[in-house]
Amino acid sequence: MSKTTNRRNKTESGVAKEIMTCDEVAEYLRVHVSSVRRWSRSGKITAYKVGGRGDWRYREQDVLAFLYDANAEGKGQGEVTVMCKD
Repeated sequence: MSKTTNRRNKTESGVAKEIMTCDEVAEYLRVHVSSVRRWSRSGKITAYKVGGRGDWRYREQDVLAFLYDANAEGKGQGEVTVMCKD
């Protein structure tokens, strides 16, 4: 089972929120962790610093928003058409 499997924190309202680490986001997006860190520093993806060490955390909805926004603006990979010559 993947380490990104349903880690959920309940808020006071009882709504579950998906919280991910930088490594989990990289795995989810299938990119290198340094790309996620670079996007965080530049503000392209919303991230939250937590704890005394300043660890980064990401909400699933923010990661999805980044993914869809990047595709809509032509900055993401979007759909790729692969044509094979037989």
